[in-house]
Amino acid sequence: LTFTDEKEAKEFQIYVTPYADTQITKERFKLDEPSGVMKNPTDILVDGVRATMFFSTNSLTGESREVWFIHNGFLYEIVTEKANDVWLANIMKTWKFL
Repeated sequence: LTFTDEKEAKEFQIYVTPYADTQITKERFKLDEPSGVMKNPTDILVDGVRATMFFSTNSLTGESREVWFIHNGFLYEIVTEKANDVWLANIMKTWKFL
């Protein structure tokens, strides 16, 4: 899913996939983040769920801000451009699971 703020010309993407593990393995990280880059990982809570927020980079999209977490058997990966870091952090504070 992609969410866009057309007025501000910002967007973020949410990738969700079934995931049986309780932690994100190195193998899974490398599969979904081929660059293997996780800079400045920070533990946060997303509606009470433990998550990791970090910066990454790849040759196609450049530097990114990402938030990854597991909830109810699904792996969530939220990604935006690095410049949208504060914007995404504020959005993640409002995230609610229904």
